[in-house]
Amino acid sequence: MNRRLRLLFVDDEADFVKYMSKRLERQDLEVVAYLDPIEALEKTAGQSFDVALLDLKMPGIDGEELLRRLKDRDPLVEIIILTGHGSIESAFRASRNGAYQYLLKPCDFDGLVTSICNAYANRIKALQAHRAEQVDNVLMRILKTSPLEALRQLKSIGDEIEQTLSASAMAEGGDFESAKTMRPKKKT
Repeated sequence: MNRRLRLLFVDDEADFVKYMSKRLERQDLEVVAYLDPIEALEKTAGQSFDVALLDLKMPGIDGEELLRRLKDRDPLVEIIILTGHGSIESAFRASRNGAYQYLLKPCDFDGLVTSICNAYANRIKALQAHRAEQVDNVLMRILKTSPLEALRQLKSIGDEIEQTLSASAMAEGGDFESAKTMRPKKKT
């Protein structure tokens, strides 16, 4: 199974979104872009993203509210704020609400790609820790359940781990150690 890093990109500047989406897709990222944060929430319900790249100042709801809603939906999604209207206060609030990074426009494109990849690596580590916690919980319940039920639960968690690693890490590097340093491939 070959799966690219999924990036949700929400910014109300149409030309900027079009330009950046094309550049990011050339880095082998799967970019799902929206100009309207409310539409982004509605149309991506039930979907999973590895990283979200959000503007702060947008009509309807701002980037801080969008960040909170995305984190409510998936606490392990990594969010990067990319704004032309930054302040120390908004950076602090974004960080407190779970933003991985806060960047100011204009930013260096290669630095942005590196930030996205680092956020993705952080997500993989968080997913792995979450799966390990699930295994620990099952092991704690083994004392209270039948051996067959314990094996069924462990197999289910093992299947989830395999799917996560094969879908995101194994596709790029062949093993988790390679995936931790994964960078999107540059197309020539």
